[in-house]
Amino acid sequence: MRNATIYDICDTPILECNTPTVPGQNLRKLYKKLFGNPLFKHFILRWCSHPAIFQSQVGPFQEMMKAAMQASYENWQDREWIETTFAPLAKLLDRVQAPEWRIREKTDTKPPCIREKEVNEVLDAVLSDIIRVWNKNPKDPFFPVSAQVLMPGDSICDGENFMNIMTGLGSYEFQNINLLFALMRCFLHANPLALKIFRRPWKGIAEPLSMRVSWITHRTGFYDDIFWEQIYNLYILGELPKEEQEKLREMMESILHFLIITSMELLEAPSSGIKHPAITCLPKDGNGQPLCNLKPRDWKAKKELGFDDYVPDVDTTFLALAMSRKWLDLVEEKNIKANEELLRAAEVFLDFPWVEIINEYQIGGGNKTNPPTITMTRPLDYFGSVPLWFDKPFKRDKEDGRVVRETLGNEICPGHNMDIFESILANRYQWKALEGENLATLQRFLTFHHNAFRSGNFKEDSAVRFYLPEIYVSYAGRLYDTWLTIPEDERQLIDPEGKVEQIRAAAMDYCKYDMLGATLNPFDASLAVATLCLLRYPNRGDGLIERGIKVLHDSLGEGLFKHPYKAYEWTMVRHPTRIIVGSEVTTSLFAMNAIACYKHYMK
Repeated sequence: MRNATIYDICDTPILECNTPTVPGQNLRKLYKKLFGNPLFKHFILRWCSHPAIFQSQVGPFQEMMKAAMQASYENWQDREWIETTFAPLAKLLDRVQAPEWRIREKTDTKPPCIREKEVNEVLDAVLSDIIRVWNKNPKDPFFPVSAQVLMPGDSICDGENFMNIMTGLGSYEFQNINLLFALMRCFLHANPLALKIFRRPWKGIAEPLSMRVSWITHRTGFYDDIFWEQIYNLYILGELPKEEQEKLREMMESILHFLIITSMELLEAPSSGIKHPAITCLPKDGNGQPLCNLKPRDWKAKKELGFDDYVPDVDTTFLALAMSRKWLDLVEEKNIKANEELLRAAEVFLDFPWVEIINEYQIGGGNKTNPPTITMTRPLDYFGSVPLWFDKPFKRDKEDGRVVRETLGNEICPGHNMDIFESILANRYQWKALEGENLATLQRFLTFHHNAFRSGNFKEDSAVRFYLPEIYVSYAGRLYDTWLTIPEDERQLIDPEGKVEQIRAAAMDYCKYDMLGATLNPFDASLAVATLCLLRYPNRGDGLIERGIKVLHDSLGEGLFKHPYKAYEWTMVRHPTRIIVGSEVTTSLFAMNAIACYKHYMK
């Protein structure tokens, strides 16, 4: 008896349904686009039958798809309906056995001989790459970042997490695409030869991007926040020739303009009604067209995936607030001749009661608005954290005037909470963060991070939402760097129990044993080097940090198209499927930051 394919399950209920609802019409459109691609269909998926489903057993799965085709808006927001309807698929997902993708072997712990010559060779190579990419588009310079869709899905998306996602989303478009990708995950993993087409094991922690033809290249405020900080770290070192220093200043000013002018919109706090600005990762012009360097075909694809209704996220906003503070302080300290409009915009942006605003979203802060709707970042203790997105409902005027909330769901990720915590510390005087309830809000953030590090949960891939644990650990380095600028009496007020030092110790151990103790690629190595330097690793000269620099130096030349390095996974999303994000110039920027931090550390 023949085993069933996706087409045996889906073709009849989806393509032959005569009375689909509006959500059903969207499902049909997505199905045709995703599974109807001729190359994908006839050369791969047609041959991917599932060993656990015979032709005679497709009935429950066809009924599932038939129900989805006739589902109402209300059905898609009904937890019981979702859990009952898609139970067969959840059980199928639980059968998936994900391979071990990372190849990591114990490394030689002998201290390498790293001279200043090798350090400067890395810096020269990456800085040349960064400037070359920036200069490619003089009218609108930016650092391109690419997203690659991994059809086999994410390793932690089992049946339980699939249900958690489906019941936590506010957009039927996004629920439909999650449904289809979950089906694809089951069938690709049941066929190892097909699986190898899309994903293969790699060396190190962060996954290298491949299949360049499928990359969606774009720009967001979040990426630019991080790039700004990295450029700033090299700029304040002050060791470059005047021309290159000026180029870095130009980059910082241009990026900050994109952040706090181009990408800004106004929102209203859900409880207090305070009107405040926020930074969106998908800014649009007056005609609704994207301002994030997306090609028309990619913008169309994002809309079809349910990504066109985008909510400003809290970490992009608070990172931009931290960058605004650093820019204002830098301009004053160095007497930089800066754009007056941008300086004024930074001052206005900072001049809101940001601690009170974010307190409305904090778990444990007394407010009950906007709780996380998806809780798959376990085993974290959520006390003291805030979810990803600000409150921004959408009205579907073209359909029936419905108000849609939490289009992409709302989740807890530790990294973005670290961004908020560090930003509040940097702006503690202006925001009165050391007083009354504001201090309690600040301390709850610290408790959240302390719980994550003390328990060891920060090491779990399942505990992070948008990136790997090594990125969260690197944020601990940035936090500690800011922490050292705070007077001792204020540190005692914020952290009388020494939680920050405990976070620091756990982060250093992670860099030493979990990262540098085994195979790393250059992206991983750049994180390890920068983090240990920012954490002020005490055993200078033992060769630990230099092992990371050796990886950076030995890997020079691995990239294509004149880039010194390959593109690696920097950020990612887990649903609707695993999508990894990075670029060659992103790796160069992270390596540049590592060298800048190392030079600061060695002074």
